[in-house]
Amino acid sequence: MRLLQFLFLFWLLYALVKLFRGATKRRPPQPAPEKTEGGEEMLQDPHCGTYVPRSLAVELVVDGRTCHFCSEKCRDAYRDSH
Repeated sequence: MRLLQFLFLFWLLYALVKLFRGATKRRPPQPAPEKTEGGEEMLQDPHCGTYVPRSLAVELVVDGRTCHFCSEKCRDAYRDSH
């Protein structure tokens, strides 16, 4: 019975130390979201027509204008067809 009490106290002490160490670690600041109050701008992929948030879009400059795509696959297909 004493062994069980000792194991329980050891586990409790271990859990408290782990909790305390986790609470005192400094976490890096989170970057500000790239959204406005109205939400993030959605752009239409010219290849497949899918709408994608500007921050996730894959860009390609074609004839001096920037096109936005939902994936590298759509970007490459568009580039190959033009």
